[in-house]
Amino acid sequence: MTNLPAQLSTLQQEISVLTEQLAPANPDDIAQCIEGLMSGGMRISESIRAENPVEEYRLALRNVPVYGLRRAYVKLKRGEYENINKAFIPLPAELSAMANAECRLIREDRIRKQETLRAVQDSVSRTLPNAHGLMDLRVTQRKRAEELAAKGFSLVAQGVDHLEFAQLAKSRELPAGTIHLWAIDEVWSPIAVRVNRSRIQTKLNVQPAPISPERADELARMLALPDASQVTGEQMAYRGKVKSELEAAQPAEEERAA
Repeated sequence: MTNLPAQLSTLQQEISVLTEQLAPANPDDIAQCIEGLMSGGMRISESIRAENPVEEYRLALRNVPVYGLRRAYVKLKRGEYENINKAFIPLPAELSAMANAECRLIREDRIRKQETLRAVQDSVSRTLPNAHGLMDLRVTQRKRAEELAAKGFSLVAQGVDHLEFAQLAKSRELPAGTIHLWAIDEVWSPIAVRVNRSRIQTKLNVQPAPISPERADELARMLALPDASQVTGEQMAYRGKVKSELEAAQPAEEERAA
């Protein structure tokens, strides 16, 4: 039997690592990047008329992931970008776009892992069967919460499901290293922060556009197909998404029938 708790733990750790890589660069990271490029011979464009050009870069790059900034820095040092003047540091907005582009694969990977995690969570009941000698995950994660508190972590949100946590992480409401204990719906952060959940919940409550009857029939036929002997987590996630779309379409069809 697949060790689902271990798989969940691994996915959460991988998502945490990816989230940490997407943490925004701090002012020192940005200043070191610009100074490092200048020390290599690149110049700041004369079109930047601010008294302190580095401050302009700090403003433009303050929400850019530090991973992307470092990748762009290395590529600029090596002259790997085409169609740019290699004698000048890209303008603040240009460097911001370049750094964000370097994070595209990480963002996509995190989304895939989050969808996989949600699918696996859906396949695990809140309390695992005693016949397999496995502990209640809520008890396990309650102990984990106590360990985090002992390490100085702060409980910053309660009643947070996986979907809301994914949106919070994406919106940078949470510091790097934040942990979601999904079985008890708690979010623990290494830094005490105030989390603004109202905007995220408003976004989650927006209803998607209804699908057409033809699309509903197509999805129903897809769900009727037998599963393969081995189904991956990503396939489970896609199947769950298809099922959700079909369930969302059923009330609209019932209204039309009435």
